[in-house]
Amino acid sequence: MKNMRVPIRTRMLRMMLIPAISAIATATLISLVCMIRMASQSERALSTQLERNLENLAASKAEVADAKFAHYSAYIDFICDYINDMYPNRDFLISIGREFDYPRATTGRNEYAMTIGVRTEEYDLSDPVIKDENRFFSNLEKVLEPIVKKNDGLISTSYLGTETNILVSYDKYSYLSPIPEGGKLTYDYFESEWYQKGQQTDDLFLTGLYIDSQGRGLTITIGKAFHDAKGNFAGVCAADFDITGLYDEIIAMDIGEGAYSFTIDEEGEVISPEGSGTSAEEVTGLSEDQIETILSEKSGIINANDQIFAYSTIETTGWKLCVCVPKSMILNSVKDTRDSINIAILVFVIAAILIILIVLILSRRTVKAITAPIERLGSDMKQISDGDLEHRAAIIGNDEISDTAGHLNEMVERLVRTKNALSASRFQAEEMAALANKDALTGIRNKTAYDKELAALDRTLAEGSFDFGIAMIDLNDLKHTNDTYGHDKGNVSIVNLCRVVCTVFKHSPVFRVGGDEFVAILKGHDLEHREELRDQFKNELAALHDDNNLQPWERISAAIGIGLYDASTDKTAADVFKKADDLMYEDKKKMKEKA
Repeated sequence: MKNMRVPIRTRMLRMMLIPAISAIATATLISLVCMIRMASQSERALSTQLERNLENLAASKAEVADAKFAHYSAYIDFICDYINDMYPNRDFLISIGREFDYPRATTGRNEYAMTIGVRTEEYDLSDPVIKDENRFFSNLEKVLEPIVKKNDGLISTSYLGTETNILVSYDKYSYLSPIPEGGKLTYDYFESEWYQKGQQTDDLFLTGLYIDSQGRGLTITIGKAFHDAKGNFAGVCAADFDITGLYDEIIAMDIGEGAYSFTIDEEGEVISPEGSGTSAEEVTGLSEDQIETILSEKSGIINANDQIFAYSTIETTGWKLCVCVPKSMILNSVKDTRDSINIAILVFVIAAILIILIVLILSRRTVKAITAPIERLGSDMKQISDGDLEHRAAIIGNDEISDTAGHLNEMVERLVRTKNALSASRFQAEEMAALANKDALTGIRNKTAYDKELAALDRTLAEGSFDFGIAMIDLNDLKHTNDTYGHDKGNVSIVNLCRVVCTVFKHSPVFRVGGDEFVAILKGHDLEHREELRDQFKNELAALHDDNNLQPWERISAAIGIGLYDASTDKTAADVFKKADDLMYEDKKKMKEKA
């Protein structure tokens, strides 16, 4: 016989809430005891919390400073890497470079210019070695110009000193030290801190803090050594950074009256826009031992002279960032907290009495009847939500909760069926997609993937032009290899060519679009260095072709053509491919004529 359905609303009205009233009374008593105890411990707890907050504030400001120094260092790292990449093409860069001069008075006040200097009087720009260095480093202007101009006000001067005794600078301050015609700018930078540090390490380094001699603010120099094509030390690249703005940012405080912050260098002197020189003892009133503690520890708290000092280390420079607040600020906060707790106790007592009266009036026995099935259903739902899809909710009685349990079980059944179907279809789709786009012989993307890439390029071109190129590569004499040594040896030739193409154009997607044809889509780095990469491709194939230790089918050669997108003539990516294909056949024809 079916159980009589009794709505929850009816049971709530029938039952008495004596257990609930007892629970509320007990909870009220326990809460009152806890609040009274909390009030007695609030001063110590809040003081501890505020000290921790101050320590976290100092740490977060130190992290901001480290992040900024890391950002500054990235510019130097990039420039040094660019110089290192220039050396393998030194002769070519000398041939296309220009000669720049000493600083001249004709340079405008806000006009950026690349200038040169020599280390001592015995060197001169007419010296062939220095003349070549002059033309070689002139190619660096296109890298220095956007970096220095973008960071105007931050980077005062970008410069590099070489082992060949020349100093190259890029800034807008040439007018400050003009050299008359016939004179020369000399600076024995071999004796400078930045150059000596660069000789001692291959890593980025920072010099000590100083006030710029030209009145450009609180300055620090960041530098790094660069090397020639053989990996030998060739010089040091550096830049002067005006960190006055960064200093103002990290010491800015807005946490209450009497609070302030400052930085201490590794010598225990306070840093300011006017430079170092004032000892931390004079500024803070702390003892020598307390200052030594700050300098020796990474972070911490010091209570002294009715003040709290929180400090943290700026890892990049070794400076200590200190935050100071008067203890009176904390005591005032504690008093406010104690008053708030007393008010909360009174409100809680009144609220508890009102709740008990309301519960007594409305109903007395609702909690026990409702809690059990709801908790059971909640437990079932949690077990299912934790991943146990084999579990089902228990159906007890005949009411709304039982209906909910039944609906939940039906939903889980449907979910299991859907999950199984999705898993099967997803696995099949992933396998089919992988096979459809992968070349079986070389493992790279195939003609299908290439067609998709062309379609994506056409969609992008429809939205607006952008720079890209297509390299077309065709293996020579594959038919001869297949007829003479067999198709398995022809496959070896194809795989070897694929390896060379993927190695040279490592920043670009490579596709096998035919039996002996490969395509690389050039963007970014590979597009900018396409001529060097084409030469590298030719050289690597020439080395294989001339290696008598290799089998005939391993001594491969191939023709290459690189087509560039021209918005004025090319409507689709296929037009660029046609250019590359035509240039490849021209290259193949030249190779046959030379053979």
